[in-house]
Amino acid sequence: MKKSSLGFWTVLSLVVGNMIGAGIFMLPSSLAAYGSLSLIGWGITVVGVILIALVFAKLSSVLPTAGGPYAYCRSGFGDFIGFQIAWTYWLSLWIGSAGTIAGTIGYLSFFFPEIATSGSLSLFLGVGITWGLTFIQLISLQAAGLFQILTTILKISPLLLLVVFGIPHVNMENFTVFNPSDTSNLMAIINVCILTMWAFVGLESGTVPAENIENPKRVIPRATVVGTLIVAGIYMVVSALIIGLVPNDVLQTSPTPFVIAAKTVFGPSGALFVAVAAIVAAVGSLNGIFMLQAQVPLAAARDGLFPQHFAKTTKNGVPAFGLVVTASLITVALFMNQSKSLVEIFKFMITLATLSVLITYLFSVLSELMLFLERPDKFKRRDLLGALALSVPAFLYILFAMIGSGKEVMMWGAFLFFASTPLYVLVRWQNRK
Repeated sequence: MKKSSLGFWTVLSLVVGNMIGAGIFMLPSSLAAYGSLSLIGWGITVVGVILIALVFAKLSSVLPTAGGPYAYCRSGFGDFIGFQIAWTYWLSLWIGSAGTIAGTIGYLSFFFPEIATSGSLSLFLGVGITWGLTFIQLISLQAAGLFQILTTILKISPLLLLVVFGIPHVNMENFTVFNPSDTSNLMAIINVCILTMWAFVGLESGTVPAENIENPKRVIPRATVVGTLIVAGIYMVVSALIIGLVPNDVLQTSPTPFVIAAKTVFGPSGALFVAVAAIVAAVGSLNGIFMLQAQVPLAAARDGLFPQHFAKTTKNGVPAFGLVVTASLITVALFMNQSKSLVEIFKFMITLATLSVLITYLFSVLSELMLFLERPDKFKRRDLLGALALSVPAFLYILFAMIGSGKEVMMWGAFLFFASTPLYVLVRWQNRK
């Protein structure tokens, strides 16, 4: 396989496909507790992620190297922070995958209701999805890329159809339920921001496999910004539509909100169509995430910051060891959460994964300023003003979003972040030996 095998459309589908997954199909239920106030949180999140996307676009044009956030943070802050970001980003990917799989199984329960009540059956399906997608990745990067384009097209189409035909069925009274939660409006918006941020995790996807992309300095920035704008537009319209179509009390308890909305608009056949689309969206998103999960440890291992087994690839350039290890960890996560409901698993997993990825975004945003100071030859002098105009508000937004993760998730996030330090010492000792 040629190294430069991914073009603009594949990278764009990777960016869009990784963001549009089970998140948008499951989030309306998680956000229903905050009523129409959630739309304000969506707006704040859209502004924040566009700023972050512009930062990644600039970084990818300056450093078009494999690893994405890891590569930028290592260049800006050195080996230790680079290792921590590789570790944290890797955690966010496979933990988020476990949450996305829970969302996928939730929509499968539309066809087989017993799935929602049978922990062993849902576990069996989750493990099957995990290893089935891993097998696709093991074939080749090109096969995974083609699968990504196909699923991206299939998942966007029903969303657009629902918007076009659903507007006449909107009940404006549903928007009068502003904030039914027990929290203040400010805290509700903060909580919404951490949940909605999950829907945009993946905007950096195009930066990770940079060495496999044709003309990365041009393709990655374009695909990152265009993909983020496309997804932001879809999310805002679709989220408002679901609130208008489904009563708030129903929305809060349903694991399949889009099915209810589609049934209102198209009848039983429409519900069936959207349920299939939700499953395709989730699987497509998982395929894209799986494509990235082994790329970050691969880049870190090549730099001597991860165990060297992660640097090994097959003759097709596939990091098989990283894929198998990651799939095994997802399987363990699914076993550990077997006793919880699908909605509980989804909400906890995505919040923890979002916190983890926000940490990587935080250091990535600051890396642009560090690179300007440490490697001024890579920038033009006027770039400093632009870097400040993007990095400072993006940094403030990320801190704002992190507050909404809650004490329990913050505790787990801090534990996982610092638990990596002994591994760093071990890897450095092995390299020295």
